[in-house]
Amino acid sequence: MLNIKNYSSYHDLSLEAAQYIYGKIKPQIRDTGTYNLGLATGNSPKEMYTHLLRLLSVSHLDLSNFHTFNLDEFYPVLQTEDRSFFQEMFHEFWQPLYDGNQTFNFAHGHILNGEKNDIEECTRYEKLIKELGRIDLQILGLGPNGHIGFNEPDSEVTSRTRKITIAKSSKIALEKTYGTIPEFGITMGIGTILEAREIVLIATGKSKKEVFQKLIKLEKPTPEIPASFLLNHPNTSVHTDLI
Repeated sequence: MLNIKNYSSYHDLSLEAAQYIYGKIKPQIRDTGTYNLGLATGNSPKEMYTHLLRLLSVSHLDLSNFHTFNLDEFYPVLQTEDRSFFQEMFHEFWQPLYDGNQTFNFAHGHILNGEKNDIEECTRYEKLIKELGRIDLQILGLGPNGHIGFNEPDSEVTSRTRKITIAKSSKIALEKTYGTIPEFGITMGIGTILEAREIVLIATGKSKKEVFQKLIKLEKPTPEIPASFLLNHPNTSVHTDLI
């Protein structure tokens, strides 16, 4: 069952979600010194990241063992290309985080590399997540067709990090933000995502409303809506302004 938190505006959603996530990070960093945060790209979490970065900047936490893991990346794509998720995260998360708290290590901002052999890169990423002890909290956005990461409809619940073909509807939506994009992506699988200790799904935007209404009415998962596999996760909260 999904724990749904509804807000009256995108601003309120973003602020409250940031405070919620920070409330998870702060005590664990103080207790253990480590935290593994899973990140999503796109418009849904943008304002939330702004608030979260502000909180992390004024916290005086030691972030030397704070790691981030991005869900996905276009494939193939150079990390120097403006359309890459690497560039988006560098400018919108890692650099601002370092500017506010210089204990953060840029080498701990992890993302799939769209320049590498896809099979070897996906294997490396899975291994790295396991070596660092799983993801503590994974942030997700909701796609207009119910995708999470690049896990399109009919993805299997057991799927691992892999190369996929981006669905036509997803490609059209993404190109409004990123311009022309590759045919493929590399993404954490549904199975990989579900291994996170906690998941926060941010559902916002008019284009997501129809699939979100279907999602919250489901009693069990269906491959037609990949986000519905979150029903199998014991610790998932949904932050939305769509109700």
